[in-house]
Amino acid sequence: MTSDSRFENLDLPAVSVVRTIPGISRQQLSSYGRCYLGISLENPVFQGRSLRALLSWAAENFEQCLVIIGDYLTRFNERIFNGLQPDAAHQAAEDAGRAFMLRTAELFQQFDEQKIRLTQWKPCLDTREYKKARAILDELFTSNSDFRASVEKDAVSFATRQTKRSRPLAVTTEEAIELSGQYLLEEIAVFSALSEQGWKVELYPGPELSVLVDIAKGRFPHIPAGLKDRISVELRISDSRADYV
Repeated sequence: MTSDSRFENLDLPAVSVVRTIPGISRQQLSSYGRCYLGISLENPVFQGRSLRALLSWAAENFEQCLVIIGDYLTRFNERIFNGLQPDAAHQAAEDAGRAFMLRTAELFQQFDEQKIRLTQWKPCLDTREYKKARAILDELFTSNSDFRASVEKDAVSFATRQTKRSRPLAVTTEEAIELSGQYLLEEIAVFSALSEQGWKVELYPGPELSVLVDIAKGRFPHIPAGLKDRISVELRISDSRADYV
């Protein structure tokens, strides 16, 4: 793996590795060859120069990167913050995904499609690996109080952050936590499925979910196979104009 750089375009922000979970060397990380990057539509880091920097870094350091737009996943947020019913939330989430793809089409066209592959969230839910992982996680959530508490800790943290940012909830706090928990279970099951499909390295410009840290520490029995050998890479984007953590 090459050292962190500003690439050939000096106008791009610098991308650096904060840590990996579990901890491995840069040489070990490079040996995986493939990675994936999940796009959170509500996170401003996945726009403009910072998105270009992330894609450039991934293309420079891995043979192939699967970029997954988390569009359909945001249907939970549409319910939490906009009070939409399920069908309307699904539609709003898919509309947001289409808008993102239109907005970034020119950027993605600048990368070799064999290097940077783009996909959407919903197809990830149709795979055999996802369905198996989700069934295991649902059972664990029901039967293991420690696992349920770990998921709910992240869900509560999410709701608390939104309140501090003056982003009002359109549902009760209890409903927001329940919906956020479902969001997390779906997301984690997709991560497991991707790992089983050979995409074991996740890139993300921010810290790992605490429940995934707990999983990596081996706190829970009978977790899906894909979660046992995935690698989380926390990235930092440093820009003279702004810092993204």
